Amino acid sequence: MLWGKTTTEGRHAEAAVHGAVRTGVYVGLALASVFTAWVILANRAPFLELFGRERNLAATTILGLFGLLPILRYRGAPRLLLLCGVVGWAMLSFVYRLLCIFFTGLSGIRTPTEVLMFGVLFYLIAATVAWMASLVWRVRQSASQETHAHR
Repeated sequence: MLWGKTTTEGRHAEAAVHGAVRTGVYVGLALASVFTAWVILANRAPFLELFGRERNLAATTILGLFGLLPILRYRGAPRLLLLCGVVGWAMLSFVYRLLCIFFTGLSGIRTPTEVLMFGVLFYLIAATVAWMASLVWRVRQSASQETHAHR
């Protein structure tokens, strides 16, 4: 809201931001839940050690699918894509930091800051690609409208 004036466009933008944050929180909860279950099963369920490769493949696949949700949801709105993805990944990074307290070897693999930066970089690249694709799409639309107007 700018200087006490509310506009329909401003309210729609504010609602879109709230929706992106809410989606990011849900994605973060899903990522954190899957990752926590993965780490606990990998470290506290020795009977699953025979299926370690399959367990890791299943967990990374599920994490990847949940990580793609912001991209699929906001591919036409790069700012919201970035906001949603970073909120979700920040939640995962925080849970990773908490898990590092209980599983000390976890921080030897990746630090929580590295985990956060990997996610932020991934969503920055995705938002940039979405932004460039939207630019190309708009240029093509305007060029096709000009072509049809001159006929």
